[in-house]
Formats: sequence, C-alpha cells, structure tokens
Amino acid sequence: MDGRLTAILALTGLWLAHSEALAAPLPKPIATNKTRFRIPFKFDAAALQKMNARELQLHVSADRGLTWELAQSLTPDGGKFEYQAPNDGEFWFSVKTVDGRNQLHPAAGQYEIGLIVVVDTAQPLLDISLKQISPGKVQLSWQAADANLDPTTLKLEYYQPGSQGWDVVEVAPRASGQTTWNVAQSGQITVRGIISDSATNVGRGQSQLQIAAAGEPAPAPKSNRRVPIAGLDDGNEQAAIGVQVAPVVPQIPHDALTDSRPPTFRAPIEQQPIDGGYRGPVITPFGGAANQNPIEQFVSGSPATRPEITQDRWSSTPEPLATQAAPTQRAPTRHRVVNTRKFQVGYKIDDVGPSGIGGVEMFITQDHGRKWWKYGEDQDQRSPFDVEVPQDGEYGFAIRVRSGAGLSNEPPMQGEAPAIVVSVDQTPPTVEMLPVQQGQGNSVNRLQIRWRIQDDHPSDKPVSLYYASNRNGPWEPIIGWKEDNGSYEWTVGPGVPAQLFLRVVARDRAGNVSKAESPTPIVVDLSRPSARIVDVEMPQAIGPQ
Repeated sequence: MDGRLTAILALTGLWLAHSEALAAPLPKPIATNKTRFRIPFKFDAAALQKMNARELQLHVSADRGLTWELAQSLTPDGGKFEYQAPNDGEFWFSVKTVDGRNQLHPAAGQYEIGLIVVVDTAQPLLDISLKQISPGKVQLSWQAADANLDPTTLKLEYYQPGSQGWDVVEVAPRASGQTTWNVAQSGQITVRGIISDSATNVGRGQSQLQIAAAGEPAPAPKSNRRVPIAGLDDGNEQAAIGVQVAPVVPQIPHDALTDSRPPTFRAPIEQQPIDGGYRGPVITPFGGAANQNPIEQFVSGSPATRPEITQDRWSSTPEPLATQAAPTQRAPTRHRVVNTRKFQVGYKIDDVGPSGIGGVEMFITQDHGRKWWKYGEDQDQRSPFDVEVPQDGEYGFAIRVRSGAGLSNEPPMQGEAPAIVVSVDQTPPTVEMLPVQQGQGNSVNRLQIRWRIQDDHPSDKPVSLYYASNRNGPWEPIIGWKEDNGSYEWTVGPGVPAQLFLRVVARDRAGNVSKAESPTPIVVDLSRPSARIVDVEMPQAIGPQ
C-alpha cells in the first residue's frame, strides 16, 4: 500500500441523525500497515453549493465512537484528507460540513461513519515445532498469533534427507494445527513457513530436527530442544516465558519459499534465541527468569481499592517464602514499551506431561526483581495473559506453570531479574519548536528548522517535519521520521507557497505523538524582480520656444 486508502469518504447533502447512524451498518474495515495515509473524498457538488459550504472537517475516533476529535479541516476543493495514526488500532472516520452560516452538518454530537481503518504494523508470530514420535515418524505442530491474522495465507515447506528440494506440507491453512509423516532416511529435517495478516504484515518461522529412521536409535534431541518453564538443573541453559531455545544451526533465510534447495548449514559460534515481539498490545516476552520470591502484594489488600481486573486474584495476606540468594541471570531481560495500562503477555508451554496443565501463574515486580508479587492465574490456561496495571511505570513479569499432578517450579526469588520488562508510558513527548533561521541573499530559500524534544522513551527516529500554507492544513511532508539531531536544513523548492507554517511531530517508543507549530507564517519569497526600459521622457519646455 502506498499510503493512499482505496476507500473514499462520500459526502452528501443528507446526513443521518445520531441514533440512525448507530443503527446503520458500519463500513467494512480496511487494514493497513501504514501509520500515515491519505483519504480521498467525493461529494455532491450541488448539495454543498446549496448550503454554501466553506469547510469540510475530518473527525476521528480511536475508541469505536465513544469519543471524537477533529483531525483535519479542508476547503471543499481540498481533494483528500491526510491522517497520521498515533499507534496501532482501529480508527473510525466521519466527515462534517461547515455551511455559510458556520453551522455543522451533521450537528455537534452526531457522526456518520464513512470509513474504518485498522492500523496494524506488527508482524504475525509463527511458531513451528518438530518432534520425533517414533523411529522414522515426525510430527509437525504450528501455531500463529496476530490480532488480524489471515490463516488462509499459511504456507509450510519441508526439506528432509533424500529430497531434491523444498516440498510443500499439504495441510489446511489454519492458525494452528498438527500433522505427521514418515521419513525413510536418517538425518536432519527442516520446516519453514510464512503467514500474513490482513494488513499484509508477514510472519516467518522455522524449525529443525535430527531424526532416526525406523530400526535406528533416536539421536539426542539437542538440536530442537525446548526448555520447560519449570526448574532447570543446568545454570547455563535458558529459561523463558514462551520461548524456544534456538536450534544449534543458524536461522534459515526466508527470502522466498520457492527456493529449489536449502542453504548449507554450519555450526554457529553461539546460540541465539528466536526473535519475537509483542503484537501491540500483545507482548510476547522472551529472556531469562528463574526462581524468585514473592513477599508482598502488588496492590492494596483491600478488594475495593484493587483494579477490577485484579479482583480476588490472591488472598489479602500472602505468606512470604524464605528469602534465597538470586542465581546468576541466564539471559538478558527483554524490554517493551506500550501506551496502555491494559495489555497482554504472551507465553508458550512446553514439555506437557500426561497429567496436563493444572495452572498458569503470573508474577510481577516494580523494582527489577527486588520484590515479587503474585499477580494472578490465567483462567483459560491459554496464551496470552491479560494484564492491567494501575499507572505508568516499569513492570517486570515472570511465569510459572503447575502440572495436573500439582508439580511446579518455585516462585521467583528475591533479586532475580524478570523475563520481560514492560514500560507503560501514556505521556506524549514534550516538543518545542525553536525560532527558524532563514538564509540571506542567494540562500533565502534555505530554512534551518530547529526543535527540542524530551521524553523518557524516545523512538530511534522520533521526528518528522511538515509545512502548510494555512494553519489548518493540509500539511505536506518535508521529511519523514528521522533521528533527533535538533535541526534540519530545508531547501525550499518551486511549488511551495511563499508564506508557510511549519510543524514538528514527535513520537516515542510507546507510540505517543505530540506536535509543535510555528506561531507565525514564514515568508520565503523566491521571486526576482526585474525592470526594462519602455520609453524616454523629455522634460516639458518652460517659456516661449
């Protein structure tokens, strides 16, 4: 998608009342992986002329119509709106018309939903697992997760001993599933796959397994070992929330699933965990955490003062466990930043025994593991785990699984680092536009745009710049997201208005956005006056000639 939505907002002279708008069917959502896009519109010219329309307003709701805000205003000949989404989510759009008497149509508080856009920049998560269930027989399991997953796009391929190239795994395209097949020769089997979501984001996965043919002893399963969430005997192993320890071969390139042969594999220098990320707001944590000790409650002991989502998750007088020395941290803690107090923590459960799963418990810390609290249990025992925190701040998480027979690892120990840290940041960056410096003489068309940004969680490229001939827009881009070096020299080219306003937009890692604009217009006059001689005038004679 090139940033232009194919759907068009339609304006007519007939507007629905609020109750009628709510009853009317909503337009089908359009998914995009672009946070900035243009929305063309069309209108009934006769109707607008009849009401003497002087302005069109684009209103947006990020909470499915509960609240609305003005996003942009244009003259009827503006042609298209432009919108910058502050984060992933579902956005409803409605257009209002301001007539010659300065009256809104529809009236204030009434909205006709003309367009719904789902902004989704997160890649789907695709987990692929291989297991030898008997000599010469392999089992493939897969599970994909995404808020807007399109299961029909699933494609799996395998390469095994004796193959001449990659072969397609013939399965019904679903978000999760399982299949088995027989392998005639011993050796390494590789499976890779891709899946997309409705916004065309692509998720990839791969797995490898050393398998023995029928009649041969099964090899040690170190190349595809999964570490359980429960206790680890070897301090050099990795423990994680929902993470598979990477096989001891490098990742397979996924340039295409149509290559005729697989790459040649060599032993790596070191193991690296398979990368992943949160689905926004789904957070799939990876990284190390082991036994740690809860000694206090996360929130008040009074049920009346707890957030609703944490009601009755634990007793009001938890029994502290014996304090233990923290073991050596096994893997670096992962870090995510979100702009909501409600999010989801994804996890994976491995090595389930015959007794099944008896419970999944989440533990939380606000001081990097010095103190831990039991947050609660996942009632459906299926990822993800719904979390709500009371305010902005940093929160660490660890997870424990209890078997159906009642066996589980110890809770997190005091001083142990969390498996993942989530920073909740709902505060937009502070952005200030400094005085613009304009060149002189032949450099009059060069503007030094300067700004100052402050934020606790700045993005890698937090700044974008815009200009407009009118304070109300439309705003045209000068440069997209760039590093924050405090200034940018813009050479104004032809076609730019001689009088313009400037805007600095800042974003942080959580997706919060703020802006600052030049208070007065800047004049960039690129015209070069010229003169030519047109006549010679003689002074009029005085007196007789």
